[in-house]
Amino acid sequence: MIKKLLPDITVKNVHMLDRDFYEKKNIKGVIFDIDNTLVAHTEPTPPGDVLEYFENLKQWGIKYAIVSNNSHERVHSFCKDLGVPYYGKALKPRKKYLKKTLGELEIKKEECALVGDQLFTDIFGGNRMGFLSVLVTAVGCDETSFVSFKRKFEKRILEKNKDILRGRLYENDK
Repeated sequence: MIKKLLPDITVKNVHMLDRDFYEKKNIKGVIFDIDNTLVAHTEPTPPGDVLEYFENLKQWGIKYAIVSNNSHERVHSFCKDLGVPYYGKALKPRKKYLKKTLGELEIKKEECALVGDQLFTDIFGGNRMGFLSVLVTAVGCDETSFVSFKRKFEKRILEKNKDILRGRLYENDK
């Protein structure tokens, strides 16, 4: 069970996932979480650096989508102008919206990465689907009390498996 909670790759932030990363891993599409993955929990819309990163993905030929456990309203307001598939209230690690998104991206599960900041939702969901799972360091520290509660358990799991995870750290020039 613990194995399903461990990411395939760890990075400090999404911007470290560059063209070279996607090419080496044969990734054709990526599903992102929003809160504390792309932006702080309180940021209502994608800032310039995130929009620039999404533009880079398009130029690199990488499809992308957003799947979040946050409310439909939150996800819609964040994604409405992006022109990509998105789902709120996804209940990750459940597979339903991850499967839907994979179909909309029109790629195979082996060609998909899921990028998120939480082990119990994002990483577990991505691993259950057979995606490349990528754990990012949480952006910001303003979290709901439930997420803060889960972080204590995540921290224990990460600490107990730090030797394994050390070999899964992706670093580039950024």
